[in-house]
Amino acid sequence: MCCTRFLGLALSVICLLAAACGSTTAGGSGGSSGTGGSTTGTGGSTSGTGGATTGTGGSTSGTGGSSGGFMAVAPCATEAAYTTTGTTVMFGAAAAGYMPKCLKVSAGALVTFMGGTGANDNFTMHPLEASSARGTTAGNPIATTSSGTSKSFTFAAPGYYAYYCTIHGNDTSGGGWSGVVWVQ
Repeated sequence: MCCTRFLGLALSVICLLAAACGSTTAGGSGGSSGTGGSTTGTGGSTSGTGGATTGTGGSTSGTGGSSGGFMAVAPCATEAAYTTTGTTVMFGAAAAGYMPKCLKVSAGALVTFMGGTGANDNFTMHPLEASSARGTTAGNPIATTSSGTSKSFTFAAPGYYAYYCTIHGNDTSGGGWSGVVWVQ
């Protein structure tokens, strides 16, 4: 009976010690594990956010890439139709319209529309107007011009800015005296 009590007491002490040691270790590990788990969870969440941001960046780059491609705007049906020489568009009877009709410039370029040497090579006889039907219609820097022989416009933003003569051109079809300034 005495041995049974002693064994019972010894067993209780061992269990208490084991529980105390295990609980401290388990508590320490649990706390450490909890912190590690929380850090890992936060890291995982951050990686997830980074992934979404990277995905958005990729999407934005993709969109940017597609907007930089060529767009046909009458009368300039092909990329090869555009000239990159100079920043002056001549007009008048000798040119029988605008020359060049299709001009490609860099953003920020100053483009000058200039009448020829004939008596009627002016904006009174050939009023200039921005297209409301073709190309980039919002933010077209070309202002309606109906007097003088020369006018300059700054093309700040990329786009396809169409224009036409209100007497000899056609805004909708791009026929006759019409053209496009392609800004990259």
